[in-house]
Amino acid sequence: MNKKNIDKLIPKAIELIAKLPKKDGGIEKVYQGYLASFGPTVIASGLLQTVMFYSANENKNKVIKIMYDLIKDDIKTDKSSLQDMLNENSNYKNYAIKNKILEANIACKLSIRTFELKDWLCLM
Repeated sequence: MNKKNIDKLIPKAIELIAKLPKKDGGIEKVYQGYLASFGPTVIASGLLQTVMFYSANENKNKVIKIMYDLIKDDIKTDKSSLQDMLNENSNYKNYAIKNKILEANIACKLSIRTFELKDWLCLM
């Protein structure tokens, strides 16, 4: 992974994270957890399996969408989502693509720290 690439992704990551739903002026704290667990899950389970797992959950899918929006120009794909690209393209094992996705994840993890995070836990 390249620190310069991550630094270039941070401003765009901040813009994309700012679009997440807000309540009382803050972003839901659970998104920080989703971003923090993405990288280790890729290492443990693999890229395709992690993306499919995250895509199955509506909130986790927002994290996947943000990371895809960060890297789609570099990958030059006509697919509309990360899971479509990985399903269609057998190059998902390509080290460079995996690194780009992990760089986007790191940029998002660093960027979300600039926002106020709130617990939206509702007890019923």
